[in-house]
Amino acid sequence: MTLDDLLEVVLNKGAVLHLDLIIAVADIPLIGVNIRAAIAGMETMLEYGMLRQWDADTRAWAERSASAKAELAPGETLVARMFGGHYDGGALYDAWRPGTLFLTDRRVLVQRREPREVMWAAELTDSRSTHLRTETSVGGEERTRVCVELADGRSAVLSATEPETFHEKVRQQAPHVRSRAPHGVPSAGGGPANE
Repeated sequence: MTLDDLLEVVLNKGAVLHLDLIIAVADIPLIGVNIRAAIAGMETMLEYGMLRQWDADTRAWAERSASAKAELAPGETLVARMFGGHYDGGALYDAWRPGTLFLTDRRVLVQRREPREVMWAAELTDSRSTHLRTETSVGGEERTRVCVELADGRSAVLSATEPETFHEKVRQQAPHVRSRAPHGVPSAGGGPANE
């Protein structure tokens, strides 16, 4: 078994360690250590009900730390704001990046407060189509995502606290953006489907 095989088993299925250690000097036990630990990938831990409080606390922290104000251009009007995120599949690893999802009369953007950053933005005039897609998240819950396709062929997957409402507001602001039926199969772990 290679190291890659071992890591795959530990991350996907997990491992439970039971360790009893006694340190003795001259056959006299001085220190005893008893360790019970579970090691697994976060998806596996959440699937088996472990670290649920940590997951809930992390989500609450992300919502609190999301930016309250969008960086608007002169004359730009805010239409909708809600907690959300952007699926970043082009970084060193694929991950959801939480922040605040903004819709203005000109664009859609995802921004976070700390560190201050616009994680994703697109002009409404550059948007070609949108649709909603339901997929299973890391914790096993069904989540609806807002998928946006741009005229240049790029696409983005966005999360929102009220995805149906956000999707409808995008359609109201940009009547030229067509809504199409979703395609692709959601990947395991809450990542976007191959679009």
